[in-house]
Amino acid sequence: MTQTNPSFNPSPRYKSKKGWYKDKPPKEKGGMPTEVEIAGPIVIENKFIDPKTNTEKVIITDEDQKEIVESSDILTTQKLPSLMKYGFSINEKYTKDLGYALQQMRNQLPISYLYEGVGILETPFGPIVSLSEIYTTKEFDNKSPSDAICDNAYDLTPKGTFDNWFNMYLKEVKGSLLLELAVVFGISALVTSFLKHKHETEFAGIIFSFTGQSSTGKSTAASLAVSVAGNPTKGNETLFRNWNATRNALEGYLSNNFGIPIVFDELSSATFRDTTGLLYSITEGQGRQRSNVHGEVKTPKNWGTSVISTSEYSIFNDSAQNDGLRVRTIL
Repeated sequence: MTQTNPSFNPSPRYKSKKGWYKDKPPKEKGGMPTEVEIAGPIVIENKFIDPKTNTEKVIITDEDQKEIVESSDILTTQKLPSLMKYGFSINEKYTKDLGYALQQMRNQLPISYLYEGVGILETPFGPIVSLSEIYTTKEFDNKSPSDAICDNAYDLTPKGTFDNWFNMYLKEVKGSLLLELAVVFGISALVTSFLKHKHETEFAGIIFSFTGQSSTGKSTAASLAVSVAGNPTKGNETLFRNWNATRNALEGYLSNNFGIPIVFDELSSATFRDTTGLLYSITEGQGRQRSNVHGEVKTPKNWGTSVISTSEYSIFNDSAQNDGLRVRTIL
């Protein structure tokens, strides 16, 4: 009868922050197994159903800096080596063993739910607040079978500390009424969204219009306002955007934003003449109805937040002088 060496383990095993290892059987009877590394640190951190494609996706990390999202079929033998393009280390001789081990890791995780957007989000299990981190309510914690995952299009990661920001506020902002108001306008985004959630207000958002001559500090004040929530500099994923965009693009910037302030800088650079319809859309929190190539109506974009506009002239210059707009806009 053949005896198995009790120290030999044919299954891959993971060593935290070191990688995946497997035993090779001893070359001769009574010998010791040889440990080989089959991959660097690769961890399945979470899995969720993508509501757009109705397919399962996994979040893969190296327990350090890397974090990617891929369809679950990335764990097949054929596709697993493609992780190397993201900087993961894999011994291709053992992709079958590694793929099975990662699938087992995935199977032990509960299915999480992916929610799109920032601010106060409604879920089937109760409201959550999605900012740089996710804050759940007692209702959500009691009803949700798993943790929430949020997908948003903004850079909300803190670049410093609250203490540094608050010291700046005390030294540079406090005592200046206009700058203090800018901070209040930024904070108002989440407050307005909360009131809308509680059905205390009828409209979803407010426009704050900063007007004045060039180099009078409009853009600086606007940056200060949105610095309470995220990256206040100009960029693709920041909270500081430009009016120089199509209406569809501007609606895209706002889509699924329910409490994060955003800046649209320099109204004079806008490519459209009549702003009436867009201003109504911004304050009502819903984009224009559009159809697809088959003539079917698409689901419109939705939001509800504070928008800060900067310009050298009144925001109403190129719009109808309606009272409905004026009660939703603070000049």
